[in-house]
Amino acid sequence: MRILLLTTHLNIGGISTYTVTLAKALKAKGESVFVASSGGVLVPELTAGDVSHLKVDLSTKSELSPKVFRAVFEITKIVKAVDIDVIHAQTRVAQVVGFFVSRLCKVGFITTCHGFFRKNIGRTLLPSWGERVIAISDAVQSHLLSYFRVDRHKVALIYNGIDVKKFLRDFSEKEKDDLKDRFGIKKDHSIIGTISRFTPDKGHDVLLYALYNILKQKPNVQLVFVGEGKEYLNIVNLAYRLNLTENVIFIKPQINTVNILSILDVFMFAPRRKEGLGIAAIEALAAGKPVVATDVGGIRNVIEDGVNGFLVPPSRPEFLVEPTLKLLKQKELYKKMSQAGREIVIERFSINGMVDKVAELYREIEVKS
Repeated sequence: MRILLLTTHLNIGGISTYTVTLAKALKAKGESVFVASSGGVLVPELTAGDVSHLKVDLSTKSELSPKVFRAVFEITKIVKAVDIDVIHAQTRVAQVVGFFVSRLCKVGFITTCHGFFRKNIGRTLLPSWGERVIAISDAVQSHLLSYFRVDRHKVALIYNGIDVKKFLRDFSEKEKDDLKDRFGIKKDHSIIGTISRFTPDKGHDVLLYALYNILKQKPNVQLVFVGEGKEYLNIVNLAYRLNLTENVIFIKPQINTVNILSILDVFMFAPRRKEGLGIAAIEALAAGKPVVATDVGGIRNVIEDGVNGFLVPPSRPEFLVEPTLKLLKQKELYKKMSQAGREIVIERFSINGMVDKVAELYREIEVKS
């Protein structure tokens, strides 16, 4: 089978990670895989897995952009030239492009819905969900069925998967100390942290207010933020206003999150409203880190409250304090949750399980086409 994965870009982020991980896993199972996007820092990781990347300018958030129509022309040529059987689109722009290309070339077309969207004229007139649409969590599936009224038979629930082995490595104390030196982290402090873009919905400010209260009971704690985005300066300024600059570390996005996760004690995840699933939280569990998270969107599919972490109400920093302190102070609880987290990821979020289910959808579409 010859598969084209289509996405807007391959810069660091959940959708890009999904695309690269899926492409490499499909390739490892003997499929012919191509990825088309505007490019990005994850392209070398993709090509290192012997997956071809085809650069097409999809760098727009507007489905009505002239770039969309040019991309339809370019990708149509690609599909015909390499004899693609199935197009699998990730983002909204990629979905619209993939829809038109699939009709012009008469090939199978599926999409993955990675989160939650609002209805607008574009989605009403041109849904572009595909012959099948993958929902990455129970909450996303419900969103598709109840809000967008997508045909129930079209929707397939397939949780995101990760390369679990990559995160099972146990780092020596010397390796951890070297990494702390590299990132400017204090060796005598407990480390909590999160990995996500700085956007209003990700709740970085909530974590700062939680840290402010945590420090009243445990002064030797540092909070690590890994990422970039439009809210970055606002969060830096808030840390300054709360007099937390000595206890907050800002680190640029990392292609390899394993190193960062190795030096965290507790992973924090505080989205305000909606979250498709949370690959970063899954990676943290695989690395043996319990997670304290807000109970929104698909996070409940990842975190079992009291088993591999704690779930708290969103936008309420006071509720983050007690569970975080419990994990930092109670070694037996920490060990139990760390082990449970890894077991849940291996059982539910393995890339092998995910790719088998996705490939089965491809075969269904190919037969129909």
